[in-house]
Amino acid sequence: MSSFYMLCIFLLSLFLTEEANAQIPDELAQVTLSSDFETVSPGASGWLITEVKMESGWHMYWKNAGQSGYPTTIEWQADGAELGPLQFPAPKAYEFLEMIIYVHEGEVVLLSEMRVDEDFDSENLEIRGKLSTLICNEENCIPYDADLILDIPLGKKSNPMPAESSLVSKAKASWPAIVPADAQFSALLEEGSAVFQISHPGLSKLNISEFYFFPESEYLGHQLKQSFTLDDAKGVLSFSLPVNPELNPPEKLTGVLTHPKLGTGWNITWDIDSVKYGKAAMGKATGVSVYQPVQDDMGLGVLMLLLGMVVIALAAWLYGKSGVPGASIKSRNLYRIIALVVAGIGVWLAFPSKDVPGEKKIEWGVWSPELEATLKEEGKAVYVDYTARWCASCIANKRVYTFDSMIELFKEKEIVALRADWTDRGPVILDSLQSYGRFGVPLNVYHPSAVEGEEAGLPVLLPEILTRKNVRQAVEDGKVAQEEAELGFLAIVGFAALGGLILNLMPCVFPVIGLKVMSFVKQAGEDPARIKKHGLIFTLGVILSFWLLVGTLLGLRETLSEDLGWGFQLQEPVFVFALAVFLLIFAMSLSGVFEIGMSLTGVGSKLTQTGGLSSSFFSGVLATVVATPCMAPFLGVAVGAALTMEWLPAFTVFTAVALGLSAPYLLLSIFPKWMSRLPKPGAWMDTFKQAMAFPLYGTVAWLLWTLQSLL
Repeated sequence: MSSFYMLCIFLLSLFLTEEANAQIPDELAQVTLSSDFETVSPGASGWLITEVKMESGWHMYWKNAGQSGYPTTIEWQADGAELGPLQFPAPKAYEFLEMIIYVHEGEVVLLSEMRVDEDFDSENLEIRGKLSTLICNEENCIPYDADLILDIPLGKKSNPMPAESSLVSKAKASWPAIVPADAQFSALLEEGSAVFQISHPGLSKLNISEFYFFPESEYLGHQLKQSFTLDDAKGVLSFSLPVNPELNPPEKLTGVLTHPKLGTGWNITWDIDSVKYGKAAMGKATGVSVYQPVQDDMGLGVLMLLLGMVVIALAAWLYGKSGVPGASIKSRNLYRIIALVVAGIGVWLAFPSKDVPGEKKIEWGVWSPELEATLKEEGKAVYVDYTARWCASCIANKRVYTFDSMIELFKEKEIVALRADWTDRGPVILDSLQSYGRFGVPLNVYHPSAVEGEEAGLPVLLPEILTRKNVRQAVEDGKVAQEEAELGFLAIVGFAALGGLILNLMPCVFPVIGLKVMSFVKQAGEDPARIKKHGLIFTLGVILSFWLLVGTLLGLRETLSEDLGWGFQLQEPVFVFALAVFLLIFAMSLSGVFEIGMSLTGVGSKLTQTGGLSSSFFSGVLATVVATPCMAPFLGVAVGAALTMEWLPAFTVFTAVALGLSAPYLLLSIFPKWMSRLPKPGAWMDTFKQAMAFPLYGTVAWLLWTLQSLL
């Protein structure tokens, strides 16, 4: 995300070049170089003083710029002296375009320690330096370079200058203090994050919202809102930061911890040799459990923007239909009214919204098994949403959490809401899913709070499709869903068939349904035996596809002891990209950009010259592929149970799912008289075909949104 904003700043700077050029850098900042000694002698040490005075409203950057900007540096040249690193005062956190940057404002004094060589014998010690930084305000950013020159005469002894010495003392007082000697601190490197703990009595009773940690190393990432936990009784402060996986850990992890009650802050250094290592993905106990807020709500705003654009395009298509020659005035007006309503929905979806301070919403934290265990030990109510971007049912469930009644319910019951994002597959979340008998998402689990003096109740497993009613029932009544182990095999098979049938109504599969029904309309009046053959071939395509998926899952379970979970293929970037390209080409064909055939998979009909039967087979294959991201009601129970069974029972359950999915088409083909109730072939079929392109465009947008999170 920071790269995106940096690109925005760069592009913005191009448009503001003329205005920026009107600002003369020397008018915005004045830089002077001096020393605390009037003369120096061989072997003496002193300080180089770089004073930077900026105009009001402008700032420059710290040694680590944060999520954007350019760090302030000075390149020194001095023959006859050794110069130490640049010393900075504690920075300020500055929010800009939803990024956090580390800056200095007003007057800043930077110090560099200077040590003259023992054998130095020239008349003057010549110091040359080049300061490079970026000076910015709310509108402009201007690169700023300054050449620094200082000549210090050589004398028999070093003569200090009182004024400059006082300036050095004042500058040192603004440095972050060394962490107290009685403080204890530790760090743990996990996969993707670094977890820090600092223990000191002086931290007790401090306002936790006023802490901020400024990392010096580029290895540590940045967060707009850092989250801390504080044990007041023990004075233990805990927090975590993301790490850059492309960089190797440095020799030391260094940063500045600030708080208004800590003065200029504490400068803390962790030697990398003393850092403990853990691997969060392996589910090991890793020491501390830190609550981290979910930063981007899974990026749903971007998805809504993409879907809104598709809906607006649908509105434009509907409006275009109002101008079809021969259409009645009533028909034209109806198209226009519908187009206007659809356009309004598209704008509502796509219109960018920002979080309003104080706006009511459920605050979500990042789930981890350690955090869940800690919260439950503290007697708190915990709600866990197991989800993934590629799971369409999961995304649809998110609407429930936006209702005021749900927000008030979570607040009233003091429920800690955690999100377990399984988009990029990980064994920790899969292990947790399996503990509930599930191998895929969505899964929502409510852990009731412990009443004083009593143990907490059993976890409540909610249905796959959430409603306000079943969420409230779970929270208020503590009703536990029927465990899979209590179900008989026939009940599981029944759930599988019913779930497969309901899949036909899910958004992932809807375009496939419409086009397959249209193909039946075209076949009306043909030989019933041939129609029946189409239905059977379609069903065969669905069944074989499900067998391939479950065979892969069970095979990996047996040979590699690797449990992937349902929908595993949508966790592979290559597969998601290939599916998005295929559906885009197919949607463009339906829109009339080019023709690849009227049947669902015209590409499939080209594979063999069998009178179009192959297209029915590949229609079944595609229906299975696009159905797997959706988890219809009852399917979670059936799939979770099946993936723990032996091969024959598991294949039986998934065959029931396949038969449920293909049942409408199979029944229409077996009983062709039912097709007489369908509309007769006509011009409406072309309109219907074009309309079905838009759900596919929406599916492509969703797949690309999913792909972005996998890369």
